[in-house]
Amino acid sequence: MLKKYSRSLTRAFAFIDILSLVLSFCLVSYWRFGSDHLNLFAHQVQYQMLFAVYMTCWLCLSVRFHLYSSRRRSLFKEEMWDICKTASLCLMMASVSAFFIRQFPVSRIFLVHLWVFQILLLTASRFLLRQSLQYIRRRGYNYRNVLIIGCNSRSAEIAKRIEETQELGLRILGFVDHLDMGANRQWVKDFNLIGTLNDLETILRENVVDEVLIFLPIKSFYVEIQEIILTCEMVGVEAKIPTDLFTPKISRATISRYDGIPVIDLYTSPKMNWQLFVKRLMDMMTSGILLLLLSPLFLLVAFMIKATSHGPVFFVQRRVGYNGRQFSCLKFRTMVQDAEERRKELVHLNELTGPVFKVRNDPRVTQPGRLLRKMSIDELPQLINVFWGDMSLVGPRPPIPNEVDQYPLNDRRRLSMKPGITCLWQVNGRNRIPFEKWMELDREYIDQWSLALDLKILARTIPAVLRGSGAS
Repeated sequence: MLKKYSRSLTRAFAFIDILSLVLSFCLVSYWRFGSDHLNLFAHQVQYQMLFAVYMTCWLCLSVRFHLYSSRRRSLFKEEMWDICKTASLCLMMASVSAFFIRQFPVSRIFLVHLWVFQILLLTASRFLLRQSLQYIRRRGYNYRNVLIIGCNSRSAEIAKRIEETQELGLRILGFVDHLDMGANRQWVKDFNLIGTLNDLETILRENVVDEVLIFLPIKSFYVEIQEIILTCEMVGVEAKIPTDLFTPKISRATISRYDGIPVIDLYTSPKMNWQLFVKRLMDMMTSGILLLLLSPLFLLVAFMIKATSHGPVFFVQRRVGYNGRQFSCLKFRTMVQDAEERRKELVHLNELTGPVFKVRNDPRVTQPGRLLRKMSIDELPQLINVFWGDMSLVGPRPPIPNEVDQYPLNDRRRLSMKPGITCLWQVNGRNRIPFEKWMELDREYIDQWSLALDLKILARTIPAVLRGSGAS
């Protein structure tokens, strides 16, 4: 948006959002309690506190999630997702404060209805505002003039996108290139080539320029790019450089800071965000609750192991976790005490390909151990590893160090996410799956990870365990 209108539009968006929040509160109050509660001050004290804390949180979190930043280049679903996150977090924090007043608890049905109404009103108002602004931009108002520096395939592609998407409110003023313009003219033959780098200062003086997009090759024009940025700084024009400086196959890129120094992050595994934070909370809460609930089963299994064979209850083995960190993985002991020493005698019976070892009718397994393995009960002590933070409920299975030493480089990517008790491999047949397919499933999990995928895998794990799919 144009700078002279940006502050007014920001205030308009904030006012409409606050109006939507107040209106949703009044509508739900009327629906649940009648017309006497249309007045906010007529509510009981816990509802007044709920509203006051909610509005305070909204004012803070709406800035945190950039709800009032320019959204002309973002998709509506992204904006709607930010609104849902902000409204949900605000309502959660407001509900906690309201529940401290125990004499008059807040109605849970009221909270559910309030959340639904707020999301509907906020997204509806934002959708109408977005459509109105796009309508205005298509007619030549509220636009920004863009100057593109560099004539090549990348700059031609961005120019084409701008031309095809008029609702962005962007107009291409023209192209500027280095001195040898003739060779690159083919890329921008449909656009106006208005000068060379030597003419940039004059172009900025004599034209209305809101943004400068720099598409010159970094390696060849480092000094020139630095001068362009300094020139834009002096005249107060925004300069933008694309972050896709390199061409990775699967990595994604973001901008972060190291002690104030901006850097480009290229990453393949999920970055630390609110979803990973929620994943860790789920791990701690679920593992803690399950350890308490399953404690009688732990005692029963421990008694059965001690009564049938010599040795400790738990089998403790060094495993490789997140980015190569080693930890002590816990399992109920299902083999005889000297099982590791006897492994060399059974190498020729290995039924799996790749650097893993598995024998279907392993003679080292005790009689109760076969039952524990069949029902996957031997894995339950790993809930302790989950609670400690070495593992997660869902994630690639943790390998042993000598297996990792034999991995080809591509398979080491499965270490870029915290290992788990269950994963796609676990619910798709386990030991019946070849090693290469196993690694492929782990990479697929990392590339497509989300909280929804974790919940789906957990839901599939229960019937897979009951069936004993691939367990041995």
